[in-house]
Amino acid sequence: MSVDSTYIFDIDGVLLDVSQRTAIAERLSNGNSSLFWQYFFSEELLQFDKPRKIGVDTLLDRMGKGAIILLTGRPSRLRKTTLSQLQSIGVPISKIRHIYMRSNSDYRKSCIFKMEIIERILSNGYTILEVHDDDEEFLNRVKRILTHSQLYLHFNDHIIEVSSQQKVLW
Repeated sequence: MSVDSTYIFDIDGVLLDVSQRTAIAERLSNGNSSLFWQYFFSEELLQFDKPRKIGVDTLLDRMGKGAIILLTGRPSRLRKTTLSQLQSIGVPISKIRHIYMRSNSDYRKSCIFKMEIIERILSNGYTILEVHDDDEEFLNRVKRILTHSQLYLHFNDHIIEVSSQQKVLW
């Protein structure tokens, strides 16, 4: 299989503003990193997420141009709630080619999990044109293997192209 135009989007920080969920998880965890992630990935706190218009608009624009793959560090136990969340912000789930979520027992750094999935996507014959994420470390790692792809860092209400000379695009 060869898919010439593939666009990869993260969910948290790209399609959804998770700042309120993050603040609540930080407050409840009181500096305990393990507790923070338990709260951050709790189904109850997902209700505090809000759509990031710039991320959703970009995804909808790319939808008409090629295959969309969502790649998130969320655990797979949140799949049903995540799909409902995405539908509620106007993302047509039926037009998403794949949604990759980490297994419930995968506690590796998100960028390591995501790099593994990027390699799997490439080995399945996809041509990745763009990657949209809010993790600069991940994008810098991706840059080493996707030398001809456009990489975009989503930060607050901006999208920044990740290259040798980073520039704010939106």
